[in-house]
Amino acid sequence: MNNIREEFEKIEIPDELNSRVASGVQQAKREKKRKSKYPNWVLGAVASIMIVGIGSAMGGSYIVDAAESLLNQLFGSKEKLMEAYPDESSGEISFMEQHLEFAEENLTEGEFTNLSALYKEQAEIWREVRAEDRSPDVEEAARLHEIKELQFSYENQFALKEAQYLSSYTVTQPTYVPEGYKQTKENFFITGEGDEPVVTFDYSKGDVGYTTYQQEINQTDDFEYIWGHFENTKSYSLSGHEFIFKYSEENQATGLRVKVPDQGFKITLLADTLSKEEAEKVVLSMLE
Repeated sequence: MNNIREEFEKIEIPDELNSRVASGVQQAKREKKRKSKYPNWVLGAVASIMIVGIGSAMGGSYIVDAAESLLNQLFGSKEKLMEAYPDESSGEISFMEQHLEFAEENLTEGEFTNLSALYKEQAEIWREVRAEDRSPDVEEAARLHEIKELQFSYENQFALKEAQYLSSYTVTQPTYVPEGYKQTKENFFITGEGDEPVVTFDYSKGDVGYTTYQQEINQTDDFEYIWGHFENTKSYSLSGHEFIFKYSEENQATGLRVKVPDQGFKITLLADTLSKEEAEKVVLSMLE
């Protein structure tokens, strides 16, 4: 969603929407705002999805106990990890422990070793930066970006399985892809305590692209602010579902949403220049 990102960069975002997001235009906007600050830790495909209270949400202390040894092996101790990421809560650290379990279970031994090394290097860079009370220099920033991309290559292999484990709804993936588009990423993020994952699929075609968001039907997230800034809205029925189509004549951006009450989720599509007909085919393929 390259062009739509640029257009919505012009929109001022209220402070109350400044929560964690891992994909979509909000992420790009916030990253620019945080250039002079320390961002929360970034873990590839689960970038910034650290969850407050995940321990209780996932069944108490089981996750912490089960993955404690993995976390200690990688970082030495929780205390060492907190030196690199002091702003993260105990619940967010617990999620990291659970995430390590998913990684070990779903990657080969070699892949898990490589991913673990990336986590350790990332933490070491942030630990040094924080100890010196400064922002990453150019070389460190470049390496952190490289590490994030490498993490994506491993974590994408189990991101959907992890998202499904955390979701009450059935996660679905588009089976229809418009001509010329290619999938670039599959991801999920969680913005706060009690929230379920928002599962995203990104597609691009040259300089344009689109993203699908699947989430619990009553949940709202940061991209709602973008959804509300389209100038034109149309509601209609299609294939037994109620759709809302939005578009912006100024920047040619489009949006499509459908709710599925009996299955407890809704799907939103945000695109640069995708036509209404093509957007419908993408979303309907997720419902089928």
